[in-house]
Amino acid sequence: MIRINLLPKEEKPSKAILLWRRIFIWTMIGAALVLVVGVGLHTLHSYEISSLKSDIADARAEQDKYKKEAEMVTELTQKRKMISQRIKVIEDLDKNRFLRVQLLDELVRSVPEYIWLHSFQEAGGSVALRGRAFSNLAISRFMDSLEGKSHVDSVYLQVIRKEQLDGTPVLNFELGYQTSTDGEDADNL
Repeated sequence: MIRINLLPKEEKPSKAILLWRRIFIWTMIGAALVLVVGVGLHTLHSYEISSLKSDIADARAEQDKYKKEAEMVTELTQKRKMISQRIKVIEDLDKNRFLRVQLLDELVRSVPEYIWLHSFQEAGGSVALRGRAFSNLAISRFMDSLEGKSHVDSVYLQVIRKEQLDGTPVLNFELGYQTSTDGEDADNL
């Protein structure tokens, strides 16, 4: 391609001016590109932020929708726990419901002649008895009879005192024993 310069030499721009014009133009093009990329990135991030805000709003709406159901599940779990505890108490009571009757029956069948019981206390598998007898032998027979029963463990004599009752000598005694409360024998009644 042929170039013809019709401008006089005085009006012809110098090489330095042309160089600065080129630098200015390329600088403007670079700045425009940076500006376009910056605006594009800003728009992209703004879109992502609005999308995330929308997702957060949807998640909160869904959370609110399930909040009542979660509360209901929590409430039902608590009720289930309470019912399980009540059922366990009932099962424990049912397991040993005949035990006390059997213990008193064994006690009544173990009392020999000339022994009178006037106090019976049972707590936590430990029994305390108070009574009167005319002889040590009757008390000994009573203790031997108790030891032979299925739910009685370790009979022990705590106190024996000689007293007068209407002019008759009597022995006031206190004895105790442990009961085995494994519900198996009680269930077999």
